[in-house]
Amino acid sequence: MTNYENLPLYAENVKVFVKVGFIDSNGLVKGLLFCLMLITTYVGAIINLCKTWNEDIGETTMNFHCFLLVTHCLIRFCIVVKKKNKFERFFQCVEQWHREIERNDDPQMVGILKEITKRTQLWSKMTIYVAAGGTFAAIFYPLSFDGRRHMITMQFPHFDVLQTPFYEIFFLLQVTWLTPATLALSLPFTNIFLISLMFGELVLKDLCVKLRNIRSENEETMLQEFKKCIAYHQKIIALCDDLQDLLSMDGFFHVALFGMMLCMLLFFLSMIHDLRLILAALSFVSFTTYIISITYYYANKLATESLEVANAAYDTPWYRGNLEMRKCVITMIARCQKPLQMTAGGIYPMTMETFQAILRVSYSYFSLLQGLNQQ
Repeated sequence: MTNYENLPLYAENVKVFVKVGFIDSNGLVKGLLFCLMLITTYVGAIINLCKTWNEDIGETTMNFHCFLLVTHCLIRFCIVVKKKNKFERFFQCVEQWHREIERNDDPQMVGILKEITKRTQLWSKMTIYVAAGGTFAAIFYPLSFDGRRHMITMQFPHFDVLQTPFYEIFFLLQVTWLTPATLALSLPFTNIFLISLMFGELVLKDLCVKLRNIRSENEETMLQEFKKCIAYHQKIIALCDDLQDLLSMDGFFHVALFGMMLCMLLFFLSMIHDLRLILAALSFVSFTTYIISITYYYANKLATESLEVANAAYDTPWYRGNLEMRKCVITMIARCQKPLQMTAGGIYPMTMETFQAILRVSYSYFSLLQGLNQQ
C-alpha cells in the first residue's frame, strides 16, 4: 500500500480510487469493466433520447439530465485514467508536505492541519452515507413505478431492454455495479478537489506565518530566510499549477453541464406533478448546486489567501535589509498581485461571481424554455 493511501487528510477518498482501480495499475480489470458498463449505458441513453425526443417533454427532460450525468461521469473517468500517474505524483507531494507540517514546531499550523483533517474525515463519512442513500434510491426508484423501468432509461436497436431477461440483467448491473462505481468516482473526485484546495489555503497561511516570523537583526540571515520563503512560495505555485492541470478540464465540463442540468431540472419541475419525480428532481437540483457552490467557495478562498502573501511580505522588516533583500521583497509582492486562481478549462475563474453568473444564465434559459412551451 502506498503512503498517500494512509494520509488522514484525504481519509478514504484516495483509497476508493485505488480499490476501484482508477489510479492503480493492479486494478486495471475493474477499471475496464466500469468503463464498459458506463459506455454501454451512455450509448443506450443516447439511442433512447433520439427515439423519444418528440414524446413527453417532461420525461425527455429527465432523460436528458440523466444523460448529462453519465456524460460528466465518463469525462471524469477519462481524466483520472489518462492522468493517473500525475494524480499519484500529486498525492505523494501532498503526503510529503503534510508530514513536514506535522513535524513543524509551529502549533498554529499544526492545529489548523488537525482541524482540516477532522473536517475532511467528516466529509468522507458523509460521502459514505450519501453513496449508500444513492444506491438504495437507485434500487427503489424504478421499482416504485407500475411498469418496468430502469434508473437510467436506455434503448438498443436489436432487443428490448424491458423484456426478460434483458430487464433483469440491466437492472442488476445498474444497481450493483454502475451506481456504486459512479458514486465511487464522482463523490471522492469532488472531495479530493475540495481537500486539495483547503490544503493549498493551509500552506499559503503557513507561508504568511514564515514571512512574519522573519525578525533577525542580521542582514544576511534575514535575506536567507526570505529566500527560503520565496522557494516555498514557488513550491506552492507549482502545487496549484498541478492541481489546475489535473482538474481544469473537469471544471470546464462541470460549468457547461451544470448550467444545462440546472436549467433542465427546473423546467422538469415545472412540468410534472408526480411526487416521486418531484422529489428526485429536487434531490438532483440541491445536490448539484451544493457541489458546485462549495467547490467555487474554496477555490475563491484559495485565491484570496494567495493575495495575503503580499501583505505578509511587506510586513517583514525589509527596511533593515540590504538592497538584495529589498529587491526580493518587491519581486514577491509583484508576483502576488496575480492570485493563484483555479479556472474552469483555463477560461472561467472559479469564483463566487462566476457561480452567481451560472445561476443567472441557467434561470434565463429556464425562462426561455418555459416561454416556448407555453406558446
